[in-house]
Amino acid sequence: MKYQRVSVTSCELKTQDSSAAAERRARQFRNRSVFLSATLAAMLFSGVATAQRTPVNSGLVLNGVTIVDTHTGALTPGRAIAIDGGKIVKIGPAGSITVSGTAKSIDARGKFVVPGFWNMHAHVFDPDETRDNLYLMLANGITGFRQMSGTDEQLKARKDGTLMPANDAPELLAMPGSILTRANAATPEQAVAEVKKQKAEGADFIKTIDVTPETFFAANDEAKRQGLPYAGHLSIGVDAVKASEAGMSSIEHLGPMETLFISCSSAEPMIRQAIAARPAQPQLPANFDAKMLKLLVSNPILLRIQADPQFLSRLPLVLSTYDEGKCRATAKVFVEHNTWQCPTLIRERTAFYGDDPAYENDPNLKYVSPATRQLWAMLGKSFSEKVDPAGHEALKQFAAMFMTMTKLFDASGVKMLAGDDMTGIWVIPGFGLHQEFDLLSQAGLTPLTILQMTTINGAEFLNRTATAGTVEQGKDANLVLLDGNPIESVQNLHKINAVVRGGKYYSKDAIELLKRKVADHQASKAALTSPAEKAIP
Repeated sequence: MKYQRVSVTSCELKTQDSSAAAERRARQFRNRSVFLSATLAAMLFSGVATAQRTPVNSGLVLNGVTIVDTHTGALTPGRAIAIDGGKIVKIGPAGSITVSGTAKSIDARGKFVVPGFWNMHAHVFDPDETRDNLYLMLANGITGFRQMSGTDEQLKARKDGTLMPANDAPELLAMPGSILTRANAATPEQAVAEVKKQKAEGADFIKTIDVTPETFFAANDEAKRQGLPYAGHLSIGVDAVKASEAGMSSIEHLGPMETLFISCSSAEPMIRQAIAARPAQPQLPANFDAKMLKLLVSNPILLRIQADPQFLSRLPLVLSTYDEGKCRATAKVFVEHNTWQCPTLIRERTAFYGDDPAYENDPNLKYVSPATRQLWAMLGKSFSEKVDPAGHEALKQFAAMFMTMTKLFDASGVKMLAGDDMTGIWVIPGFGLHQEFDLLSQAGLTPLTILQMTTINGAEFLNRTATAGTVEQGKDANLVLLDGNPIESVQNLHKINAVVRGGKYYSKDAIELLKRKVADHQASKAALTSPAEKAIP
């Protein structure tokens, strides 16, 4: 019996042989054809899959993970990520990358991978706490940080490779030299000289806190000439709009205090006239030193009250004259001139509520040194004594206004970074950035926006998008594996399952070990503290 086609129908068989035997033969043929076709297809598929598999014999493979796109929030499930030499060397379908030799495969099914978090406003280096700070940051998914204060000695130590005391640590992304204050930049000429010196020492940017308006702009202009970003605080009397137009790269803490809000006030001319009429009132004393910096970082409200006793009494005017239209116009200037904001809402919250008993009961205080806890308790007590009920209410409203401004800036397209100003009063290293995530969410920012603020935005700000900010082949292997989808809820940013830093994998157990090392270290110091020292408020 001859057939003209491979596919044979019963009807065709019947025309050639109508017998029952022919029908049975047709069914048998049809079944054999289906079986052979399926077998051939399976063999071919198996061959293709085998040919597409990539073997790796060192590093590690995250298998079955869902990649989160930090640009769009899109999810790509079922991926395998090969990591070697501190880089992402290949990404393919789950199961497509095999391991041999010393390579390790991690079952990452059900996990979501994002770039490591960047803390873009941190004060990490402390004679006694640096190692613990680094451990806590890494344990909380922070793989990089922008150090916001520096010294000549620290810049030299970084150049010599001796600055970082721990291998298990985030990457130092950028740091300045000494902060510009009236101590080292009392005049425009001194400021220009200081900027030149820091450039020669290898500073990545210039940080300003408290100088005269004239000096502020002179330092900004010199930083531009030297090719250095100019970041930090708006000095009293400096117009945020003019600072942006002059090229200031980032404003920290939304001002801080009222300095940026004045640009959003309907009474701005009157307020600026009053400021200009007052004698110059430096926020910091002339003998500003490292100890004073620690106090400033802890709670600047107290220093501000000391330098300007009428400060709190003027806040209600700034608050009551807030003009949303003017604030949107200010935001437009920031967008036009690419002036970034690093809100540090947790920093404002803990400073403005400096005596909140809830902070004293934070279980994470076990990771903080006894000396720092004593300092914070002392400052909390001083806050209660120096801030009257009216001042408490003004600061409470001001904290809420910071949330409003952050939401407005986000809606207006102002570029923003995530930072916590760690080591400020009640801001615990590592944990503070996660508190910042929650406050940004409470301000109305979406989970994707918050994720971007701690990943891709920092990479853009530091011109490092070629190596960081997204999970892509060729990028640095600094990653966080999460147990939940971070695009659905900001709470999932807290659910850290593992961290990859420079290609090294830190499991949940390894993360807990880092935390335990810090807790044990601080407990040992507490045990050595004398009863008299423990009694210090």
